[in-house]
Amino acid sequence: MHDLQRKPHKFLFLGFLIVLIGTNLVTYFMFGFQPSSSLPADQNQNAGYDLIKLGDEVELLEEVLELIRDYYVDPVDLPLLVRGAVRGAVGALEDPRTVFYEPRELENFMIQTDGSFGGIGVRIVAVDGNIVVFQTIPGTPAEKAGLYPGDRIRSAGGEDLSGQGVERAVELIRGPKGTSVTITIERPGAAAPFDLTLERDEIKMATVSSRLLEPGLGYIRISNFDRSTGVDFVRHLQELEAAGMAKGLILDLRNNPGGLVPQAIEVAKLLVPEGEITRLVGRDGEAREIYYSNAPPKPYPIVVLVNEESASAAEIVAGALQDRGAALLVGAKTYGKATVQYLHQLPGGNALLLTVAKYLTPLGSDLHGRGLEPDYPVELPAVLRYYRHFFPGRLAQESYGMEVKLLQEILAELGHPVTASGYFDGETAAALAEFQAGAGLDPSGVFDDLTWIKLRAALEKAAAERDPQLQRAIELTGQPGLWAKEGRP
Repeated sequence: MHDLQRKPHKFLFLGFLIVLIGTNLVTYFMFGFQPSSSLPADQNQNAGYDLIKLGDEVELLEEVLELIRDYYVDPVDLPLLVRGAVRGAVGALEDPRTVFYEPRELENFMIQTDGSFGGIGVRIVAVDGNIVVFQTIPGTPAEKAGLYPGDRIRSAGGEDLSGQGVERAVELIRGPKGTSVTITIERPGAAAPFDLTLERDEIKMATVSSRLLEPGLGYIRISNFDRSTGVDFVRHLQELEAAGMAKGLILDLRNNPGGLVPQAIEVAKLLVPEGEITRLVGRDGEAREIYYSNAPPKPYPIVVLVNEESASAAEIVAGALQDRGAALLVGAKTYGKATVQYLHQLPGGNALLLTVAKYLTPLGSDLHGRGLEPDYPVELPAVLRYYRHFFPGRLAQESYGMEVKLLQEILAELGHPVTASGYFDGETAAALAEFQAGAGLDPSGVFDDLTWIKLRAALEKAAAERDPQLQRAIELTGQPGLWAKEGRP
């Protein structure tokens, strides 16, 4: 996972988990290039010799396991202990990108590479022990059945979900295409819970979206890189160019945690002028693979939007465009994840995701732990960056804490000024009641599910209208003198 200390309002990410049922998991896992055959040669050499020298340590592990098996006060599962030892060995590397996966974990991880599997098409979160719909995916069984953000899923397949957590909810709700699941919904404002039976489908979460911001100015967003991202990007880029995209292209890589490096390379091959895109280097510093582009320079300016959550494969694309003088970067310094993982299948359906290389930008920069510096730093208000992660449950007068403080900041951002003290006082209740009245709700001054739905919709609109990073990018595409000075198109 990303280092939460890097983020303001880090409390927003504690105590809940967002997943996609039938779509990509939230992509905190970042992985990339997968060697086609075996691990790099220098990482296989002398392996047997090293293990022979570990004779005492191997004997120590064996003896500890035997003592636990024979004398521990309760019966033990020896295979469980062995897996624990494996996790301990992996953990000793202190590399959050090197991970041991058991079969169920591996299944979830592989969803990211495929970008689809059987489900109903909702994102869910856990709030106060309840499973709440965060988003429905357009065109999926969930949307067609009329599920809405804010709906609470009380049960699935006849099993009560109260206090069960997101992972158990996912287990029960997703499944093979063509099968059905019955869920019980409690809807804010509805008189009583009701049941819905949905037939699961293959859900595909698009990673690429595009539109014309104005005549001649294109915008493409890539949320992460899965197996179809390259093909989808080609289609979106061609459609924009056919529509007369001559003023420029804004490529939005904000909040893109990475994904498959080969897919990032496919995107870069279309935008980076002829020459190097990136190189992978091993433990000896020698290049193992160099990726090149054969594309001619684009006849229009390109601006790339990045922030603290742009990482891994997203940094490959942004770094290549910046180093090669093909684009300007706008936003905040990127995350700084420049290692490459190889997924190795293990016996019993397990797997090891192992860091085997680093990548460098065309100018030889190692971004790991450093990130990319934007050409034009532009901060986004914290409220507009993190509001999607605001799920505090019920808040009323006398409540206090960081959730209350963020609610106060949100109200102020939406034009209802209140002191951000973290204490839910009368001033906060009055500001909230004012917002509720304007949104057509009962002005109770109490934060509940219905208020959360309306607040989120208002923030979605505010985030789109008050995006200083996007506005700066638009301004830059309209300054041809600057681009000439920078040596760009």
